[in-house]
Amino acid sequence: MTISKKVFVSSILVTGLLCGAVGVYASNGVSVVQAYLNSTIKFTVNGASWTPKDANGNKISPLVYNGSTYLPAKAVGEAMNANVLWNGSSKTVAITTTGGDNAGEPYNDASPTTTATTTPAVPVPVPVPVPAPAPAPAPAPAPAPAPAPAPQQSNLPNGVLSLPANHDLSASSEKYKPVALAFIQAYGNALTSGSNSGINALVDKYVIDDLNDYDMGYKKRSKDSIAKAITADIKLNDSAIITKYAGILKNATLNDVKMDSTWTEKDGDYTTLCYEIDLPGFFISSFSVFLNFEVDKKTNTYFLKSVNM
Repeated sequence: MTISKKVFVSSILVTGLLCGAVGVYASNGVSVVQAYLNSTIKFTVNGASWTPKDANGNKISPLVYNGSTYLPAKAVGEAMNANVLWNGSSKTVAITTTGGDNAGEPYNDASPTTTATTTPAVPVPVPVPVPAPAPAPAPAPAPAPAPAPAPQQSNLPNGVLSLPANHDLSASSEKYKPVALAFIQAYGNALTSGSNSGINALVDKYVIDDLNDYDMGYKKRSKDSIAKAITADIKLNDSAIITKYAGILKNATLNDVKMDSTWTEKDGDYTTLCYEIDLPGFFISSFSVFLNFEVDKKTNTYFLKSVNM
């Protein structure tokens, strides 16, 4: 759960939703249940170690509910060589095994349709508005800090980020640390300026838009995801807290940015580089940035497909 490493008030709300039954919505057939995330559970597929991941390639932990283990249907289905699609209009999860009548058809090469989108996890908790706890007293807002020193940005790459097939995680993390810093500072600026133009420009510069003959629109997905995170932070915290929080991010330096080895990983198709900086004085101790790469099957090169905060 990446949110536990970044958000301060909003992380408490998520915990409340997962660990306490809130209510039942019988009118639409959806109920809120009490479930628990268990990051200690490991999986194997046909005897080989397997790590479940979401549609963005991020590592996920299973939910445990009433003694049963739950994972997204898409993650499990694709591990079993099945095609899993969600039809929003009919509210149907369609699972097609590769051994069926269409085994000889290149169905994986078809373009995604408007009704075939990422399959939701099962069960799906329904967010319920919860009042934010009163924040601790904070000092009066300080004057807007000066931008980070220019030399720290001088070694930023010029275009879409990529990694060779045989890349080393430690060396790759060090290479793209300045990019992570640029996103951290831009996020802080967006919190107080009311504009996401700076962080959107970084997405346009470094994130590839499509891979492997699919029209995926990766740039828009990253922009939308980051915009939602910024909006949630502003909505759930008063201006004094936001000013203090944004000031830490805007004034961060390369020395403040550390690789998070817990989430930095590589497999045959994906690589995730995770960076964090400390948040002194906040309940949540750090802010994290995830650079998610996917392999291009034509060139055997990994390209940046999403950025998550």
